[in-house]
This record gives sequence, structure tokens and C-alpha cells, in this order.
Amino acid sequence: MPHGLHRALGRAAWAATLVTSVTTAAAWPGMARAEPRFGDSTWVAPSIEIEGSPSDPGPRVAARDHERVWETALRAPFRIGFYPLRLVARGIEATGPLVERFFPPGDLFGHAKAKRGLQFSPEILGLTVAAPQFAGPGSRMALTGAWTLSDSRKVKFRGFVGDGVSSVGAGVDAFFEHKPNRPFWGIGNSSPVDKTYFFRSTKLASLYAFAGRSHLSRIRVMVGASDMDVGRGYGASPQAVDVFDPAGVPFLARDSRFWWYGSSADFAALDDSLAPSRGLHFRPEVRRYTDNDGSDVRYDQWRLEARGYLPVFAKRRVLVGRVVYEGVDRRPGSVPIPFYRLPESTDDDRFAGYPSGRFRDQRLAVGRLEYRWEIERPVSAFLLGELGEVAPTTGQLSLRSAHPSLGGGLRAKIGEQEAGRIEIARGHEGLTIRTDLGVDF
Repeated sequence: MPHGLHRALGRAAWAATLVTSVTTAAAWPGMARAEPRFGDSTWVAPSIEIEGSPSDPGPRVAARDHERVWETALRAPFRIGFYPLRLVARGIEATGPLVERFFPPGDLFGHAKAKRGLQFSPEILGLTVAAPQFAGPGSRMALTGAWTLSDSRKVKFRGFVGDGVSSVGAGVDAFFEHKPNRPFWGIGNSSPVDKTYFFRSTKLASLYAFAGRSHLSRIRVMVGASDMDVGRGYGASPQAVDVFDPAGVPFLARDSRFWWYGSSADFAALDDSLAPSRGLHFRPEVRRYTDNDGSDVRYDQWRLEARGYLPVFAKRRVLVGRVVYEGVDRRPGSVPIPFYRLPESTDDDRFAGYPSGRFRDQRLAVGRLEYRWEIERPVSAFLLGELGEVAPTTGQLSLRSAHPSLGGGLRAKIGEQEAGRIEIARGHEGLTIRTDLGVDF
């Protein structure tokens, strides 16, 4: 091939390659705009054209799942019994926009992080002033005061440091209560049904130190003082001093002053601190009391509590068991223990279907079984069955003489370590309604 012809063919091939490259580069932006890649800002998911009109009759989604027959049978009684509550819940939901005007989202149940400075919170019959983190994280001071129309007065102070942030910490508690008409039915498991009243003024103070970062795994040592003044009350009748014989009710109209020391602990393995569905929790406590007024009273007090949680096919349904065993023992040479310092069915030891303080003696035992199921987090409903009894000695406790209670209610978490309960229960003596804020069970 002549040299000139070879050279001409080479130039033609080079020109064709150049034209093809320029044409492809020019067409590429258009191709990119027509079919963008996944991840590009202009990419749009492909759509499928639906035949017919969405307004035409017929199913548009998969058939509804059907629960198993045994599960339907298990849920049916609760669905029927709590249908009125469901209607109330729907009414509460309808007020949501109004509630949000007064409660910022996320703050209704106290999940907002505590900040330094004073905080004020109204109580049902009083006011609480709190200073969270007054000494840094894990510290808090709170002062609560309450008053009622019957002239009952209550003041409580609590301060602590190191809670949840350190393996060791300390705190102080102080409590004052003025009760002009505290009820009293007598001593024993079969005390009279007729209620009497007496005056009691209580002043308590204690210091404690603890080891354990978590409140569910902690040991405490404590020392404190306890003063109680009693006598004839006012605003209600009959008075206890007019009904009972002082020989059968020690310190019926006599004050007492004590100092004490002791220890308590929490040992728990739970999947949640306030709404557990599985685990165990043990709470032992012992105290030794010595008189500080020459009354020659010396005694030991102890309390054991155990809780157990077991899920029923799901974490939202839980079977809960609780057992409490409490007692006092006089030390050698001591005179009888004042009646108002005996274990009684009140506060955490209250018998569900009976008035607070209805029974008291040297031994107290409570056994409770609850079935809880979640309605809407953090609110759960529960059914309960309970047996409670008091006796002079452990050997005199028996199931045959225990006081039964049946009932139910609602429970809700209101903070990181506290819950609120509304409880309705019935015992042999009638129906009781109880509302508690700041409980941990």
C-alpha cells in the first residue's frame, strides 16, 4: 500500500473516533437525566400503575390476621370488663391537643432530665420544693409539706448525694407528722370492728450511707432518732383512751423517745426497674431500738420482703408475687413495746381490702398475687388477690385466720424510680379505694 494512502486511512480512523467520543459525551447528560441512578438527588422510586379506581369496592390489603382461639378466650373477660375504661381512654385521647398546651411533649411522666435550681410541684394536699443536683449529678434535696382540713400536718425532708453516679453515697431523712385523729381498732388479728381515735405526733430523723451505684443492688447502714407523742385526739370520737384499758394497750397515753441503728439492702435481678416482667427482688431490713427517755423499752425490729415477676406468654402480661414478713422482739429486761410502734397494716404493709392501720401486733405477714397487663405504655391494669395477718408470735400465724382481699386497679410509671397506683379492693369489712403516688411496687 502506498505510503500516502496509508496515511490518509489513519487520519480518517482518528477523525471517526473523535466524532464518536464527542457524540457520546454530549448525549450522556441527557441519558443521566432520563434514568438517574439510585442515590442521586433526582432519583425517583419506580411506580406501578394500578388498574381500576381506588374508590371501587374490594380489598386493597392482605386479609386481617386472626388471633388463636385460646388467646381470644383468655382476653375476652378482660375486654368485656374494661370496655368502659376503653371508652374513657378514647375520651382522654380526644383531649390530647388541650393537654399539650399545658404539658410539653415528653415531660408528662417526668422523663425530662433534671436541671439545677429550685423546682416546685403541687401535691394533692401540699407542695414540694426540690433542688436537684445541688451538689452535682446524683444529688437532690426535697422538702414536702401538706395540710388537711382536719388539721393533719405533714412535713418531709430528704437529701442525698452519690445516687446512681457513684459506688458510695450518703443521705439524710427527716419527717414530722401531726395527726389529731389517728384511727385505732386495738391489738390483734381479731380486734373489734368499731374504730376509735387517738392523737399522735411523730418526729423522725436519720442519717445513712450506702454502697452500690444502682438502687436495685445496694447495702445501707443507718442511725436515727424517733420521738412520738400520743394522747387524747380532737375532731373525732370515740377516743381510744375512753374505750381501751391501759393494761391491755401499752403506752396508751404515754410518749416515747428512742434512738436506733440498723441496716437494709436491696438485691434484685430485673429486666426493668419499675415495670419488670421477669426477675426477683429481695429487701431485708433490721433495726435495734433503745429508749432515750427512761421508759426501759428495748427491742429489735426486722422486715423481710420478696418480689417475683414472671411473664405470661408476653412481656406485656406479667404475674407478680409479693411476700412481706415483719416483726418486733423485746430484748431481755424490757417492758412491753408501745402499741403505736408495733407492726401495723399501713403504708407498704397495708392490707388491700381493709382500712389503713386496721390490724397491728408483734408479727405481720402479707402475701399478694397480681396479674398485670399493659393497656398503653406506661399505664397497666392489674387484678389482685391477697392474704394478710397479724399475730403475737410466729407460731400463731395461720392461713385459716388470714384476712383475704380481692380487687384491681391501674398502675403507671411517673418517673425513673417511682410509680402511681389506683387500687380498689374488697375484704370482709367492705370496699376500699386507695391512691398512691411515689410507690415502687
